[in-house]
Formats: sequence, structure tokens, C-alpha cells
Amino acid sequence: MDAKTFISKKHEAAVEELKAIDAEYMPRREAAQAKMAMTQKWLDELSSDKSVVMPEPPMPDASKNGWVENRSLTPQSR
Repeated sequence: MDAKTFISKKHEAAVEELKAIDAEYMPRREAAQAKMAMTQKWLDELSSDKSVVMPEPPMPDASKNGWVENRSLTPQSR
């Protein structure tokens, strides 16, 4: 086998190997890009939710803290 034939076969083998790697790489790349787009969408939604004013939590029941309501001090409730 002469040098030209040897190098041509090596070149063809390298091209085939590159095609096989590319065939495996492209679907994985597209899947990763889809995941990145989805997480970016989630981040955008979370950052837009921060601008929405959240309602204040309800005040705790004063009677649980030992406070007496004003209406319980009226003469009708005694």
C-alpha cells in the first residue's frame, strides 16, 4: 500500500468518525438548548412574579396572645 492510499483511507475513516460523532452530538445539543430555553422561561416568569404585590398575610388572632377584644369589655357581653 502506498502512502497516498494509506492517507486516503485514514482520511475517509476520520470523516466517517466525525459524521458519527456529529449524528450523536446534534440531538444532544438540541435537547440541551430546549432545556436552557425552558429554564430561561421559568426564570423570566419568576422574575415577573416579583413585581406582583403579594397580599399581606392575615393578622394573628389577638385572643391567642392574651389580648381581650374591645367588644368583650362592653356591659352587654358581661
